[in-house]
Amino acid sequence: MSSSQMDNIKKLFDSLSIDSSKYEISMFSHPKLEDKYGEINLVKLKLNDEGSDLFVIPGYSFKSFTTMFGQLHKGMEYLSKYRNLYMINWGDTIKALSQKVSDGMSQEKAYIVNDDFRAELASLVDKLIRSPDLNLKGFTLLGKSAGGGVSIFLAGLNPDVKKLLLCCPGITNRGTPLASRPELEIHLAWNKDDDVIDFAIHDEIVKQLNEQGNRLLFHSYETGGHELNVEFLKETQ
Repeated sequence: MSSSQMDNIKKLFDSLSIDSSKYEISMFSHPKLEDKYGEINLVKLKLNDEGSDLFVIPGYSFKSFTTMFGQLHKGMEYLSKYRNLYMINWGDTIKALSQKVSDGMSQEKAYIVNDDFRAELASLVDKLIRSPDLNLKGFTLLGKSAGGGVSIFLAGLNPDVKKLLLCCPGITNRGTPLASRPELEIHLAWNKDDDVIDFAIHDEIVKQLNEQGNRLLFHSYETGGHELNVEFLKETQ
């Protein structure tokens, strides 16, 4: 991780009044991710000596990373069963690329192209998860917004995702990538006042997952905007 990225992480911890000495912080990346998309890092926080792992994929921007981490920090008491928390920090390139791939296209075509983009990111993140540095088994995957879309594709690829938590996921294929995972425990959350991805979109995702025979529980909240709701962490602990 570059000094600027590390400085950003330190500023984030300071802004949340987090004592970084309480956590074992490590950084990982995968050459194929960096070669194609620039600096992408995986931040690891050791939470406990025992338990399963939580892998988190936020939206593409660093702001999405910071707000997601802030909500996780608020709900830390509900993460006690996890040993490690892994969280993708996409860097500066991904958001710009996600917008560039759809420049000049119709809205319908743009969404399809962005799904192809999300699927490619999921494939590369899957390689990172299976790499010797991590080799995660039986883990929980939490994805939000564009990161939720990536998570849907990733859960379709990796059978070691044992629980999938989705917050207002950005995806056109809705639940299609999960058709091969009927056994997977899926929780979908949406805030009714979400001003980025409309709450009504959840109907399409719920419908498709139910028709596919997926194990789904839907969670809705009156407020919270386009952010992870801490109540969701409480209800899925």
